[in-house]
Amino acid sequence: MKFLKIILLALFSAVSLFAISEEQIKPTMQKTTQDAIEVLKNANLSKDEKINKIFAVFDPYFDYEQMSKIALSKRYNNLNAEQKAKFNKAFEERLKSSYVDKLLSYKNQTINFKDATKPNENRYFLNADLVGEDGKNYGFTYKFYNAKERGWLIYDVEILGVSIIQTYRSQFDSLMENESFENLLSKLNSVQAPQ
Repeated sequence: MKFLKIILLALFSAVSLFAISEEQIKPTMQKTTQDAIEVLKNANLSKDEKINKIFAVFDPYFDYEQMSKIALSKRYNNLNAEQKAKFNKAFEERLKSSYVDKLLSYKNQTINFKDATKPNENRYFLNADLVGEDGKNYGFTYKFYNAKERGWLIYDVEILGVSIIQTYRSQFDSLMENESFENLLSKLNSVQAPQ
């Protein structure tokens, strides 16, 4: 379960380096996941090298800015450009830092991609299972949206039916009822970023 979270969430980026079409989503994610697993299995790489390579593999498929907007909800629109940039960076680093240690706990789990659903023409949900060493299946879903010229990008991930970004949104809503944006940013920045 810990490996699932890192493989899905530690790897976020504001801009995709190349666009993928709807038809390319499933095969691309299958290959990307296999590439990440090969990195984790490589005993010749140091911890930092593995982390950097994993981020490089997945970063192009996640829209970090969109995730930031969803996580902060309406408050995001009230921020100025500088605040948005700072929040985007801090949130990405928080996600990555939260899962770096779990990344290295990989022990031959496998990921099986299944079906996909389209709740509307601009959304594509790719379902998969992580099969643990105990043989149990842990379901998760990559949630893509059509980012037009940037192709299809992930804006959220559900693990066992729980949205990661909605979980952050609830936490941020609760925190900002009594605290300022600056306090939230300070808390996010207090997390050590991955090297």
